[in-house]
Amino acid sequence: MKTILVVDDESSIVTAWKRILQLEGYQVVTASNGREGLVAANEDKPDLIITDRLMPIMDGVEFCRRLKLQQELARIPVILTSADPLDPGVIAVWDEFWLKPVSIEMLIASAQRLLNACSSRI
Repeated sequence: MKTILVVDDESSIVTAWKRILQLEGYQVVTASNGREGLVAANEDKPDLIITDRLMPIMDGVEFCRRLKLQQELARIPVILTSADPLDPGVIAVWDEFWLKPVSIEMLIASAQRLLNACSSRI
């Protein structure tokens, strides 16, 4: 069973995405900020990470940067989400960007695509 880590400070989003992904057969681990996300990523070694950009304590961009600095975690595909468009010129340290709100179809299709791409690289 593939594991997905969802990192977001909005509990309603975490709850909804967790339920949807569990119904698709994924194990889901959650965290409410980047610092908790790093702990969860190190403990659970997820196959995919979905993180919000704006969170307290450590934002999603810094979380992505720190993931890429750790050899064991750098290979994990990461989706960065935000209710606001990204600033032009920002250097992407994630694999995909979603502008919220995200449809259920996009959530499932993107997760499947990134997990399949990661599996085929092994």
